[in-house]
Amino acid sequence: MNTLPNGPGPDGAGPGHAPVPLARVDGRWLLGDHRGRAHLEFAPGGIVPHADGRAGEVVPWARFMSLGLSVTTHRWMGSRRTAVLSLGQMAPLGLTGPHLAATVRHPYTYWTGRFSHHRGLQYAPRGLVALGVLLGVTVDAGEAALLGDRAWMDEAVPAVLPLRREGEARAAVTKLVAGARATRGLREP
Repeated sequence: MNTLPNGPGPDGAGPGHAPVPLARVDGRWLLGDHRGRAHLEFAPGGIVPHADGRAGEVVPWARFMSLGLSVTTHRWMGSRRTAVLSLGQMAPLGLTGPHLAATVRHPYTYWTGRFSHHRGLQYAPRGLVALGVLLGVTVDAGEAALLGDRAWMDEAVPAVLPLRREGEARAAVTKLVAGARATRGLREP
C-alpha cells in the first residue's frame, strides 16, 4: 500500500494530525474503511461510491453546491443498536451512519454518500472538524474539483488536518483555494 509520507496512512491515521476517515491509498484519496467496506473515492471526475467490491456511479464535481461531513468519533456511536438503545439520544447518526451530505444540481436534489467507519479506530474530534471544513469550504468556494485533484489534496490535507481550531482550518483552506485559483490565473470572487 502506497501512502502519503507525512499524511494519513491506510488506516486514516498518520504523523502530524489526528485520525480521520480520509486516507491516501495507492495514490487515491478515500473516505472510509476501504478494506472491503463501503467508502468514497475522491477521483478527478467526482466522488465515486464503492460498496460490495464495486464502484458506483460517479457524482461529478460540477454538480456539488454544498458538502457536509457526518461521522462520529467512535464506530459504536453511529450504530443502529446504540441509536435504538438510547432512544436516539446518544447516536444521532445511528440510523444513517457515517456519510457525506450534499446539495447537487442538474437536477437539483440532495445526495448522500455513505462510508464505513474504520474498525478499531477512534477519530479525533478536532480532525473531523478540520476535515469537514476542508470539504465544505472548498465546495462553498465553487472549487469542488480541487477535492479530486490529487496534487492539491496532497498539499491541503497535511496543511489543514493538524489545525486545532475551526477558524484556523477555514483560513488555511481559503488560502489554499486562492492559491489554486491564482495558479490558474483566476481572481478571487
